[in-house]
Amino acid sequence: MDTPTARAANLPEGARNTRSDLLGRLVALISESDSLPVPELARECATHALLDWTCVALAGMSEPAVQILLQVHAVQLPGAGKLPPFDLQQGMLSALISGTAGHALDYDDVNSRMHGHPSVPVIPAALAAARSAQATGRELLDAIVVGHEVEALIGEQYGGAHYRTGFHATGTIGTFGAAAAAARLLRLNPQQTRNALGLAAAQAAGLKSMFGTMTKPLHAGKAAMNGLLSARLALVGFTADEDAIEGIQGFVETQCQGTRDEPLVTDRWAIQDTLYKYHASCYLTHSSIEALKAIRRDTPLSPEAIAHIDIHVAPGHDRVCNIPEPATGLEIKFSLRHLAAMVIHGMDTADLGIYTDANATEAGLVHLRERVRVHFKTLDSQKGSRVIVTDRSGIAHERYVDVGIPNDDLRMQWQSLQSKGRAITRQSLAPHQFEALAGLIASLGQQTDLLSLYEAITL
Repeated sequence: MDTPTARAANLPEGARNTRSDLLGRLVALISESDSLPVPELARECATHALLDWTCVALAGMSEPAVQILLQVHAVQLPGAGKLPPFDLQQGMLSALISGTAGHALDYDDVNSRMHGHPSVPVIPAALAAARSAQATGRELLDAIVVGHEVEALIGEQYGGAHYRTGFHATGTIGTFGAAAAAARLLRLNPQQTRNALGLAAAQAAGLKSMFGTMTKPLHAGKAAMNGLLSARLALVGFTADEDAIEGIQGFVETQCQGTRDEPLVTDRWAIQDTLYKYHASCYLTHSSIEALKAIRRDTPLSPEAIAHIDIHVAPGHDRVCNIPEPATGLEIKFSLRHLAAMVIHGMDTADLGIYTDANATEAGLVHLRERVRVHFKTLDSQKGSRVIVTDRSGIAHERYVDVGIPNDDLRMQWQSLQSKGRAITRQSLAPHQFEALAGLIASLGQQTDLLSLYEAITL
């Protein structure tokens, strides 16, 4: 398959390591669509990303972070539980609000190549840009694919050091993805695209210290808004340092410790490697959750029968999802120990209603949490988890799970995403409305305009 990363494999070794290579590949991907057309498989994957993001964003509209944004900006929504309109006048504000909503539940998709959540910055910016460009459904899907790809191309080379330094890639690298999607839809030429990427570099921001607070989802909203702003400004002649990603005092030098990993050589588009969440918590907790659920299914154990639980995960989990004593519902999502206690108590981690301040301090959960030990060691996978539950008779029950493997059975994945979407949109969509929305997104590639999609999610 012809992909940007596959093309890198054909470059001489020296050329592959030059600073200018990345910028050239990004610009070609965004602005020269005829040279690297999006295949149908990637476009189908984009419908999955769009369905999942839309449902998560609709469910997230009632979250306090989003309600505060609506209040501050005096936004009146036309329908309860719907997204703000993606029109010319409010496009950037809509990207900010819906982007924040899409990340407020921490239930949106992830991609290891990006080191973050790819859809939540890209799709709100794409929806706003598509509205002003009067784009077709196919063009919207292609822009989503391109946004994911740009995030991956930057993330796989610089995201590791960037993330370890303490930056939240969804807010930072996501800004480039949002700018790319919007630039594709607004049909920016190569020079305008370089300016858009420079503008995005100047606005990329987000700190991991904000995990467990309202500011984490705000990173995603700001990335969507700033990426859209970058493309719109570049379209009308706004200039920027076009070498602001890898250039002197640019994004890489200031935020990535100047460290560069070799670009991944693959025949897969990045959107094919997008992973979807079926637990409403940090994705790095999901392997542990699944391992505990498997142990509990095979050997039902009451909380009182457990002596201790040992969770073995990669060191990268420590600064992401190892809050030892969460005090709020948001902090629960980033606490391996507390989530383990909830699973053993039979609580459904896919249920949005369990992540409450009350459950963070519930006595029974806290008592079991104190018997959970987290160990950091190198495993076969950065997202894998080995869990050992030892009962009071000394018998150890062990499972290893790795949720970091993409699902290539797209039919099964679509069914799973529909089930998830039905469950989390019950407050905003009637059953027939959800089925209509899912059908609309599934057939989006054949639709000449996006009016029906906008009506379904904003009215």
